[in-house]
Amino acid sequence: MPRCALQQMRRIVSPREAYRYWADSFDEGTPILALESRQLLPVLPEVAGRGFIDVGCGTGRWLGWAVDRGAHAVGVDLSIEMLGVASRKTGLSGRIVQADASATPFRDACADVVLSALVIGHMRPVSQAMAELARIAAPGARVIVTDFHPDALRRGWKRTFKRGADTIEMESEPYSISELAHVDLALEEFRELPFGEQERHFFEAAGKGAWFDEMREQPAILIASYRRRG
Repeated sequence: MPRCALQQMRRIVSPREAYRYWADSFDEGTPILALESRQLLPVLPEVAGRGFIDVGCGTGRWLGWAVDRGAHAVGVDLSIEMLGVASRKTGLSGRIVQADASATPFRDACADVVLSALVIGHMRPVSQAMAELARIAAPGARVIVTDFHPDALRRGWKRTFKRGADTIEMESEPYSISELAHVDLALEEFRELPFGEQERHFFEAAGKGAWFDEMREQPAILIASYRRRG
């Protein structure tokens, strides 16, 4: 009898649909998530006893980090599937809310630390999303934004993940870095970060070691850290 292989397909879907498909396997990790985690950890401030809002919290990976360190932490995300995963994690039930991250239900100036991790490019217009982060931050608060670098999208990089035999590509459009500015947020640090040797194994496992060597000097993510003006 002939051998039959599963037909592999590539689908392009909206971010909302993508996260619906991705929720159950999101925490398995990707090179972008690994790079962001490695580079963001040294930037995050002390959060014990402080108000912490994770805007676009997804499965709660940074929300859980804040709760474990004694923060008064809450998270918001539009994807009910991603929040469903978060709600099953220890300490996160009751700390999450489903809402548009560009129009959160939180009062003005209520947070000491505001984090938006790898999501602001989905929150269009980006300038409106930045205004929302500034609105919920108290005077003197830290506001930290990470994202898939828009220049990587301009170079043709794709935001993809595997679902069974299929590759799911998330619709993504680059934005201008200037959109990350807001009058109430003083930029303290802006970093554009490439993959490092710590992420090489992801590419080698996928048979893309040569691609890694070619592209490793190009920024893959950005991290912007702000202080809310008084």
